[in-house]
Order: sequence, then structure tokens, then C-alpha cells
Amino acid sequence: MNVIAWTPLDLVRKLDYLLLAPQISRQDVEAGCELAVKSDCFAVVVKPHYIEPARKLLKETRVKVNSVVGFPHGGISTAAKMYEAQDILQRGADEIELVINIGALRDHDDLVVKNDIVTVIKVARGHFVTVILETALLTEEEIIRACKLAEQAGASALKTATDFDRHVVPPRDVGLLHAVCPGLPIFAAGEVTTLHRAREMLGAGATRIATREIESVVRD
Repeated sequence: MNVIAWTPLDLVRKLDYLLLAPQISRQDVEAGCELAVKSDCFAVVVKPHYIEPARKLLKETRVKVNSVVGFPHGGISTAAKMYEAQDILQRGADEIELVINIGALRDHDDLVVKNDIVTVIKVARGHFVTVILETALLTEEEIIRACKLAEQAGASALKTATDFDRHVVPPRDVGLLHAVCPGLPIFAAGEVTTLHRAREMLGAGATRIATREIESVVRD
């Protein structure tokens, strides 16, 4: 694996700051947005409830405000995902991050998995839709199948994890996603909490890094 010898400055516009923990409050979102601007992040990723305040705080900056659908485990119905996607776009989200139906994937109910993605992409009407796979919970065969379903459905990018359950995602998972879908951007998440881990993920083919520990990454 190629570990890129980048410095924190080289990560400018490659970091997404995850503000999705259950205990996150408005005060935390405000502080997080301030830190995202200071660190020149590409985006903050917030719960739907905090899209509007985040947009207000970041309106004069180039930091995007992204939000989630089917978070954290992807088990809600297609209709519910459609509503969530409509709702977060109405609230002002720049990009959608969609968690696949992990159980349906493991059941080989691929039609449900793909239909979820197709439905949300239709609702998105051109907005960037990242599909989150939660690779730490899947076999290699399941990861490959999920990648292909997402690509066939028209996903804008693939992401390794929600980071909600704090599973450690190895760089080889990023490499696998990149190998299966070389035409799609790959976003790395899953306990990427240090500069070294970020370098590993970039070396494996990641184009963006999602982390809840921005300060640890940029000041490592």
C-alpha cells in the first residue's frame, strides 16, 4: 500500500467534518462549523435538524453542508428514504449521504438495495448522492455487490462507513471500492482520526476523508 507523505496542508478541501453523534447539540454544530472553516474542510455533515443553522453559519464560506438519509443503519423503507431526501434538500443540504439497506444486501434482496438508491437519486434532481456501504459489516462479496448496485443505480460516490458505530475500516476496503468502481470517487470513513490514517486512506485511493476528529487529523 502506498502511504502518501502529505502534510495537513495537503488535506485542504479533502476533509468532511462529521457532526452526527447522538449527543451533538446546536452549540456543537456552531463550534464544528467554525472549526470546519478554520480547517478549510470540503463539508460538514450534519443531522437534518441542524441543516438550517449550519447553512446560516457557513453561507459566506465555501464549506458545503451535507446531510444523511437512512442514517445510521439504512433499515428504513424506500418511501421513508424518499421523504428524508426531499426533506433535507428542502432544508438546504448541498449533498446527500445515503446509507444502504445493509440487511437487504445480506439477504441478497438486491432489488430493494438498488431501488432505494435509484429513488433517492431521482429525488435529488442532480444533487450529489454518496452511497454509504458500512464495509466493516460486510463480506468481500457483499462489498463488491453493493458497489456494483450503487454504480448501476447512478451513485455519485461511494463511502466506506457512517462512522456511527466506530468500526475501524482498513485501507484495503478503500482499495477494493476503487478497484470495483474506478470511475467513482471513494470517500473514506471509519475511525480515520489521525493524519497517518488519512494518508493510508488517500494512498489506497480515497478522494475525500470523513472524520469526526478534524483537529487530530490536521494537527497531528
